[in-house]
Amino acid sequence: MAPINIALLGVEQPHADFWQVVFRESDKTNFLGAWSRTPGLAAEKAAKFGYKAWDDREALIDAADAVAICSVTSDHLELIEIAAEKGKKILCEKPIAFSADHCDRIQAALERTGAWYMQGFPKRFDPMSAEIRRLMDTGGLGKVTMVRVRHGHPVGMLNPNFRDTWFADPAQGGGGALLDEGVHGADFLRWMFGEPESVMCMTTDAGQHLKVEDTAIAIYKYADGMVAELSSCWHFLAAENSVEIFGTAGSIIVSGIDLGSRDLTEGGYLKYYFHPQNQDPAADPLGPMDREWTVSDIVPQFKLDTEEFHRNVPRAFVEAISEGREPPVTVKDGRRAVEMILAAYRSAESGKAEPIVFGG
Repeated sequence: MAPINIALLGVEQPHADFWQVVFRESDKTNFLGAWSRTPGLAAEKAAKFGYKAWDDREALIDAADAVAICSVTSDHLELIEIAAEKGKKILCEKPIAFSADHCDRIQAALERTGAWYMQGFPKRFDPMSAEIRRLMDTGGLGKVTMVRVRHGHPVGMLNPNFRDTWFADPAQGGGGALLDEGVHGADFLRWMFGEPESVMCMTTDAGQHLKVEDTAIAIYKYADGMVAELSSCWHFLAAENSVEIFGTAGSIIVSGIDLGSRDLTEGGYLKYYFHPQNQDPAADPLGPMDREWTVSDIVPQFKLDTEEFHRNVPRAFVEAISEGREPPVTVKDGRRAVEMILAAYRSAESGKAEPIVFGG
C-alpha cells in the first residue's frame, strides 16, 4: 500500500506537536505539512520541526488523502465540512465542537459524504484504561454506585499569558476548563459506564477571572442510580487521585493520569480492594481486619511519556486507515461527550438538574 498523504489543518492545539512526529516518522505516511489560520504559526512550527508550511489551504487539502485537525475549536466545523466534501479521511482533536448546532452540521456532513472520521480521545489508548475495564469486568466491585473523575492541569496558573490564549476566548474555544478538560472525563464516563440521564453542575471563574470558567464540578445521574462526579480545573497545581470507582463490594483508585497528579505521584498508580467473595458485605461490612489495597504494577503511559501518550491517537488513525478498519473512536463518541458537557453548562446556568439530550 502506498504511503498515506497526510496534512495538518491548524496547529493551534499543542497536541499537533506530538501528532506531527507520527506523521513524519511512520513508514505508512507521507507528511505533506501544515496550514494554520493564525498568521505565521504554521511557518514557525514548520521551521522548528522540519516540515512544510502551506499558505494555500485548499491546495493542501486537495493533495492529501487524510487530514488531522488541530485548529482552534471554532474552526472544526468548517474544516471538517471542507475535508468531508473532498472525500478525505479525518482525524479531529477534542472537543469536536462547542454547540449542538455544530455537532449536528458535522454529523450531517459526514453522513452526506460518507467521510471516514475519527475523534481524538487519548485516554482510549492508555493501558491504564484497559486495566480499569478489566478489573470492572471481573465483577469484584459489585454494583458500581459512585464514580469520581478529576481531570485538569495547572497551566492556567503557571503560564502568565494563558488568559490571552485562544483557550480562554469563548469565541474560539467555546468554553473553559469544563469543555477543554472535562470532555476527556465525559468520554471516560460514557465509555466505561454508559450514558447518564441528567446532570447538576456549578462553574466558577474565581481562580483566574477569565471570560470562561476555570473550575467546574458536574454530577451525572444514571438510570440505575449511579452518580458520577466530574471535576475539571485549569489550576490543579498538585493533586492525587484522578479516578475513584466505588461499588457495593469494592473500590478502584487511580492516580497519575492527569497533569495535576502526574509529576507528584511516584508509585501505586492503580490500587483496588475487592471484598472477599466468601463473605457477605452486608453481614460483615468491614471484612477481615487486615484489609489492604492490592496495588497493580501498571504504570499509566501518561506518566511514562506524556508525548507518547498523545501520539497514540494519530498512530491509531494511521493504523486504522492502513488496515482498512473502521475508526476506533467515532463521531458519535465525539458529539455525545460534548453533549454531556453542554447539558452541564445548561445546569450551571439554570441552577437545577438538566436532562442530557443525545443526538445522532
